[in-house]
Amino acid sequence: MADPTLLTDLPDQRAVFRRAAPFLAGHRLALAVTLLLNLAGAAAAVGVTAAIGRVVDAAGGGDRPGLLRRVLLLLLLLVAGSGVLTWLSRYWLIRTGEHVLAGLRERAAAAVGAAPLRFLEAHRSGELLRRLTGEIDGLASFAAATLPDLATAATVLLLTVVMLALYSWLLTALLLLAFIPPALLIVRAFHRRAGAVYAEVASAEAAVSSGFAESLPAQEQLRISGSVPRWLERFARDNDRLQKAQSTEVRTELRLNQLALVQAVCVAGLLVLGAVMVGRGALSVGAAVVFVLATRDIFHRFEDLAGAIGDAREAHVRLARLLDLLRATGGERAGASAGTTGPDLPARGELTLTEVGFGYREGRNVLDGLTLTVDSGERLVIAGETGSGKSTLGKLLAGLYAPDHGTVCFAGHDLATVDAARLRSRIVLVPQEVPLVDGTLAENLAMAAGSPDRAAVARTVDLLGLADWVNSLPYGLDTTVSTRTLSAGERQLVAVARAALTDPAVLILDEATAGVDHGTAARIEEALSALADDRTLIVIAHRADTVARGRRLLEMPEGRLTDIVRETADSA
Repeated sequence: MADPTLLTDLPDQRAVFRRAAPFLAGHRLALAVTLLLNLAGAAAAVGVTAAIGRVVDAAGGGDRPGLLRRVLLLLLLLVAGSGVLTWLSRYWLIRTGEHVLAGLRERAAAAVGAAPLRFLEAHRSGELLRRLTGEIDGLASFAAATLPDLATAATVLLLTVVMLALYSWLLTALLLLAFIPPALLIVRAFHRRAGAVYAEVASAEAAVSSGFAESLPAQEQLRISGSVPRWLERFARDNDRLQKAQSTEVRTELRLNQLALVQAVCVAGLLVLGAVMVGRGALSVGAAVVFVLATRDIFHRFEDLAGAIGDAREAHVRLARLLDLLRATGGERAGASAGTTGPDLPARGELTLTEVGFGYREGRNVLDGLTLTVDSGERLVIAGETGSGKSTLGKLLAGLYAPDHGTVCFAGHDLATVDAARLRSRIVLVPQEVPLVDGTLAENLAMAAGSPDRAAVARTVDLLGLADWVNSLPYGLDTTVSTRTLSAGERQLVAVARAALTDPAVLILDEATAGVDHGTAARIEEALSALADDRTLIVIAHRADTVARGRRLLEMPEGRLTDIVRETADSA
């Protein structure tokens, strides 16, 4: 029964990288080019420091021809290292990162769009929106700004240590022993604390974003009910939580300033040792200059790395949360299942439930061991009070919910094995609340399986007897519509027309005429009569007149489905 849940705890770093690896599969060549350019640029940058030392030695030794050659080499390295190669490596890294993130963004959007309805209903829409936009935008900022600096700093730091060891392994070893242990302790302490800190910041940001996004559509109800102050109190609590999390984040990052003290001590010690070794002839003046310059570069690069750890940890959390969304919606498995369409389905067939059980919470089932057969072309009415589980049964019959146990089949095929597009072309559910998109009436009517053209839309409008209604609108099919401009009954007419364009084998109506006036209800009924033909019609209703029109009645009293099936008076 348990559905996948979204990430709340700190993710394991290695596990996240393993899960992210498949998304890099199509970018291996670009990554290889990026790595080579980064190494070449870093080598040229390190070579600049070495060339300065050689220039100093040549100047001190009075070697004018050698000095000129080394100055030219230095200028070449400056242009190549600090110019062309560095620019190219950064460009390729940013470009590759953008392509990887574009693929992630498309996969995440597709995964949420194809996610089980039960999953979408179980999670706040603002949280899902946050993960689709905020997390990817944060990763994009990291890939464009921090990641290039991080890669360059790490490579230059490694090559600089190798270069210094070639000059004097003893002095290099002493420098590393004096600097690395305390620096690592500082960074390790930061790293240990930063994970939880950045996870809390991300969670608090999501709560604020979700609360604000979800309040906008509900502003009218909040004002009518006088609940605006209560919502503001809730938002203030979420905002206070975010402020505290960000304050903790700042205090955690300030701990890295302890590195400055370690650097000062190391530079002082290096100057003393360098002067002694030069005086004893164990080190040339140029080599001493190289050590001083390179040491400052090491400290600078290490500081860049330490400072970027915070951004890297935040990006790691964002990546984990995005991958978690893909896992929870099945997006991580999308590649493996691509190209599989499942069984083909006949144009008509019976709909069967076998030992179906379903519940929203452990220990409280809405359905328990239900077995039901709806023959092809049958007219079934499912009746019951509000909260009895009628809509739940309708979503199970439509394949929008997967049962916790048991099977739902159409024409002998388990709906769980049927391709979603094929399933939607055979079974259509018309909900009580019909969503519209911003656009024309024609565009909204065409939101049906198979992407029907305008001519098909016009024919369907005539077939259902809706031409008078459409012509009464200011611009007919080209009238711009929205949830606010069309009434509930008119939106139901849109839904019925969408169903007709799909031409399903099974049409399920969930309270299609509830809450609308009798005139609009009659128009809907007429459209449904024109649509019914030989298809199976399942009507979920509690209105007496709707129930009376059914040929077969399934009652759902007291919140639990009971297998009470009887013929209605009209068919007796």
